[in-house]
Amino acid sequence: MRRYQTIVIAMALDERDVTTLRHAAYFAQAAGSQTVYMAHVTPTFDLPPEAAVQSPDVVLPIDEDIEHRLRQIYTEQQIEFPPGTRIECAVRQGSMVPEIVRLAAQKSADLVCLSRRPHEDHDPLSDSAVKVLRIAPCSSFLIPASVVPRYDRILVPVDFSEHSREALDVAVAVATSNPGAIITVLHVYEVPIGYYKTGRTYEEFADIMKNLAERQWDEFLLMVNFRNVPWNIRFELSDKVPKVILAVANEIDAQLIV
Repeated sequence: MRRYQTIVIAMALDERDVTTLRHAAYFAQAAGSQTVYMAHVTPTFDLPPEAAVQSPDVVLPIDEDIEHRLRQIYTEQQIEFPPGTRIECAVRQGSMVPEIVRLAAQKSADLVCLSRRPHEDHDPLSDSAVKVLRIAPCSSFLIPASVVPRYDRILVPVDFSEHSREALDVAVAVATSNPGAIITVLHVYEVPIGYYKTGRTYEEFADIMKNLAERQWDEFLLMVNFRNVPWNIRFELSDKVPKVILAVANEIDAQLIV
């Protein structure tokens, strides 16, 4: 968790920001973060001179106004970041995705926090969140709106890579801050397309792949320190990894997927 020294929080200037800030503050507390940027991106709005003359009452919020609103949300809700953490505001103008990604790169961010409404509710931040996850230069944290920051049941999908080890390290750090938390490790394996060329049945080859995955886990486990956090592992056969992850998350009522 010490890796999250610089955090960028994408703010929408609505009721979601309180939830996003609380989740970000939790991670900042666990990591002892040094700097947090509350960022808001406004769309480019070039008002033609003719329109400005005809509608002089049209006034766009200036950066100072937006910064004031960002700090107001933070102070009024009494969000507790670690003592000594520097809280900065960053107001950008342009397209949501490239501006957030650019800010994260410029500030050498370790984590970007974004909120997302349910799929049926469209807004610029929600629609951009998944795109940011895919191209951000650092870890990203997608937070459903109105979800309380409590992580008792944590799901960690693994493929036995270095990224998986890092994900487990984060999960363990979060779990140690939540007494009673449990980690479920999930590995999804599949049968190779050309299995029939070996003369084995699908079921026989599925057993072979599961045995291989179990051996890989035994080796991988040597690199993980669960620090007495209770955990279990599941091996699931499927070629639809995202679908299985969501199904298992719903089954165990996961509060965090790392």
